[in-house]
Amino acid sequence: MRQAERGVALDAGYEPRAPAPADEGFLRCVRRVAEERVPMRYECLAPEQVCAPGAAVPRSSTHHRAWVIELWPVRDPATGEVVGVGTAAFDSSDQHAARQRLALLQEAGTCIGTTLNVTRTAQELADLAAPRLADFVSVDLLDSVLRGDEPVPGPVDAAVVLRRVAHQSAAEGEGVPEAAIDLGGVDTYPPFSPPARCLADGKPVLSGAGDPDFAAWVAGHETRTARVAEYGFHSVMATPLRARGITLGVAVFARIGDSPPFEPDDLILVEELAGRAAVGVDNARRYTRERTNALTLQRSLLPRDLPKQAAVEVAYRYLPAGTGAGVGGDWFDVVPLSGTRVALVVGDVVGHGIHASATMGRLRTAVRTLADVDLPPDELLTHLDDLVTHLSTDEEALAPDEPYVVSGEIGATCLYAVYDPVSRVCTFASAGHVPPVVLLPDGTARVVELTPGPLLGVGGLPFECTELELPEGSLLAFCTDGLVEARDRDVGLGLGRLCECLAGPVASLETTCDTILKALLPKSPSDDVALLLARTRALHADQVAAWSLPSDPSIVADARAQTTRQLTAWGLEEAAFVTELVVSELVTNAIRYGAVPIGLRLIRDRTLICEVSDASNTAPHLRRARTYDEGGRGLHMVAQLTQGWGTRQSPMGKTIWAEQPLPAG
Repeated sequence: MRQAERGVALDAGYEPRAPAPADEGFLRCVRRVAEERVPMRYECLAPEQVCAPGAAVPRSSTHHRAWVIELWPVRDPATGEVVGVGTAAFDSSDQHAARQRLALLQEAGTCIGTTLNVTRTAQELADLAAPRLADFVSVDLLDSVLRGDEPVPGPVDAAVVLRRVAHQSAAEGEGVPEAAIDLGGVDTYPPFSPPARCLADGKPVLSGAGDPDFAAWVAGHETRTARVAEYGFHSVMATPLRARGITLGVAVFARIGDSPPFEPDDLILVEELAGRAAVGVDNARRYTRERTNALTLQRSLLPRDLPKQAAVEVAYRYLPAGTGAGVGGDWFDVVPLSGTRVALVVGDVVGHGIHASATMGRLRTAVRTLADVDLPPDELLTHLDDLVTHLSTDEEALAPDEPYVVSGEIGATCLYAVYDPVSRVCTFASAGHVPPVVLLPDGTARVVELTPGPLLGVGGLPFECTELELPEGSLLAFCTDGLVEARDRDVGLGLGRLCECLAGPVASLETTCDTILKALLPKSPSDDVALLLARTRALHADQVAAWSLPSDPSIVADARAQTTRQLTAWGLEEAAFVTELVVSELVTNAIRYGAVPIGLRLIRDRTLICEVSDASNTAPHLRRARTYDEGGRGLHMVAQLTQGWGTRQSPMGKTIWAEQPLPAG
């Protein structure tokens, strides 16, 4: 068998040696050429065999070279029979390296930037580059990038403080033993260090053991000095992570031990890799910024501390969606109303992001405003429906290139309920929202059957009220669809599971909230979740006194006397003087301007409430009385003597109420 060898020079003073043809694949190829009498080609990777001039024995290197070996049958000129196999070995390391670079770049397009997480994207770059390109890779970012803030445009000058967010090693085993900085740690890079130089110039930097700046950088950090000496760092590339004209951080690639040093061509490859990674990091940073802004906006619009009231005991939970969906427009609220009543509200704006959060804030503000007017639930939703329709019209008028503008109609759901602890009746109205669940004191849990209304913004369709008398101690559970609806279950199944959770013993509302979330939600919810629990209380007969009054001015004195007797029975004699003045003014106005029937009611709870009702829908209002005016001073006096007063409409007329604090002690 005859064999020919050809190669190319590796380094000055060394001669390349073709791989020894001893592996099984090569021998099988030789046999096939001899048996089939056809030429073949064999490609392989082999450890580099180099021999210094004058040396008799070549030495092996950990660096592999690519070879292409051509094989052909050798025939006897006389007989034409195959008498051997000829070979010619060609060093194809350059072509093989080029293919490897293209494959690495192609893989980078699918492996880097798979999530909208800054740290994860940086780790994907490190995992891809080690060990295929470097023995050690680290990625450090500016703290502003991790917060989602906008970094300063352009290169970073002078010493720079960076935080380690990712690193990877080609060494076998767990951990990254070569790292001088732990994940999450902060390091200050001096201006002469390769990372700082590349950030200042905006271009990759090739450095190594022969570079004085590299030696000075290593010597200035005790742990880094030890790692370089222990593992033999000898070649380093640092490249900036820049995207859309801003600098995000730096990636450092290092080779250690017997690995060959980086070449200038490698700078082109790492610059391309860093560019792709920087775009992924910047996308994640911008998403982090928008999500943080939306969360801040949403949390500022949601209630932090629910107002004190006596009608219900409440507990709540709010969980923003996982990173996949973004922040949504779920909200809830508890609004104290006159007469110790309370409004319980939960709603959901379709969509996610700042637009949904901003819309949620506008709707929550509108609900509070309309609740202060004491509108019935169905009328309140009608006004809210008109507001959403106007908001959709305003959105269509905005320019499409304005930031954070989402064109199209706004969709929202809302459930509004008013509970009266005196009558123990809760009145519900729904605008396409998930119905509540009620747990009665006997342990029975069921879904409240409501007359479903259209989503807010549809317009032109009515909303209907549903009244439910609740025993004292009943538990109402309001939620958004993120709690009871998922890909693997519909709303009906989710509400059934919610009933099962409530049917067990209820130790406390806070514990019950946690139990419900644990039973119904995965670790990372795909949608926002709002949960509001309310346990009803009741005002008993000894806390409420009511009288029916004729439309006769002489009855005012009797009304004052009855009020005084009732306050004395309650032990509130100190409040008698102010209450008599309030009763006198409100009853006089009802007789003078209202219509029969006229009623007077006193409620003793956390405050003392005086209510006068009549059959007229005309509501009084404050006005400034002039010197010779005969009226206009009564309501002004009531407003000065009490901590609050107002009017609420009812199907039978109106009620004027005034609230004052209980006497001390």
